[in-house]
Amino acid sequence: MIQNKIDYIKRGAFDELYTPKEAIECILPYIPNTVKIIWECTAIENSEIVNVLEANGFKVIKSHLKDDLDFFEYEPHQYDLIITNPPYSLKDQFLKRAFELDKPFMMLLPITTLEGKKRSEMFQQHKVQVLIPSKRFNFIKEKKGSWFQTSWFTWKLNLKSDLIFMNV
Repeated sequence: MIQNKIDYIKRGAFDELYTPKEAIECILPYIPNTVKIIWECTAIENSEIVNVLEANGFKVIKSHLKDDLDFFEYEPHQYDLIITNPPYSLKDQFLKRAFELDKPFMMLLPITTLEGKKRSEMFQQHKVQVLIPSKRFNFIKEKKGSWFQTSWFTWKLNLKSDLIFMNV
């Protein structure tokens, strides 16, 4: 749980990067056919994650801390998969909470998330799989793109390989 919600909302410089449409479209083939309901736990108004998923026939449960639906305290009654682009300064907490919920997930995170002893142990224990796009996504933050590579960190999707390089 995050102690101070004001600090949670006003975090690091790369915490409010809005996911571009192409970042969602490239993962559609990797969503299992059994998935009908997806929880987007950091959904903002006009979220491309929500828009693309709904346009492709998924029911999307939207939540966000600003709406008093804190990912660390709230969980929908029924959903099949979490898909989100969480605040990067809180990636460890989001990953830990997602593993605790014991539901499949796809999180868009910097590729450097693979670094670090604690995360390495966590990823090995849970058998995380990663979808790696062939290019950087152009996140929009105050009309500037991001300079770093992101990838989709997944769990419980039973992908054919632990590392999948996607042509985007």
